[in-house]
Amino acid sequence: EMKLIRFSSENLTNDRKAVYAIDGNPRTVWHSQFSANLAKHPHELVIDLGATYQIRGFRYLARQDNGWNGAFAKTEFSISDSPDSFGDPVVVTTFLKIRTPQTANCEQPVRGRYVLVRVLSEVNGKEWGSAAEIGIIGSK
Repeated sequence: EMKLIRFSSENLTNDRKAVYAIDGNPRTVWHSQFSANLAKHPHELVIDLGATYQIRGFRYLARQDNGWNGAFAKTEFSISDSPDSFGDPVVVTTFLKIRTPQTANCEQPVRGRYVLVRVLSEVNGKEWGSAAEIGIIGSK
């Protein structure tokens, strides 16, 4: 049911579309724009969950190829009932430079339909953002 409704950038010249961050396929990769122009932090994705969920946390899977470019480090997750208005983040975390799935839990479950993912830095200190998969931990 998840659908990507907005993103700050994607790199099309090498097929690194933003929708790949939530397509369920760990072999595809979303990467922020670096061809022609370099998109800088923060990188943002807005996801419509398709219904209101009780969200307990988030999962992140770094790219599964041989590269680390763009792997999330400091990242914020915000939840809302509106795709255009997000308050303070419900989770602020720093992901590690590992290829296994990582979890970032909310202190308390939060209800909402829309998720804003803001990537503030990457594991090598560069300007990129990338993800094999971003997931939600929760229930309807």
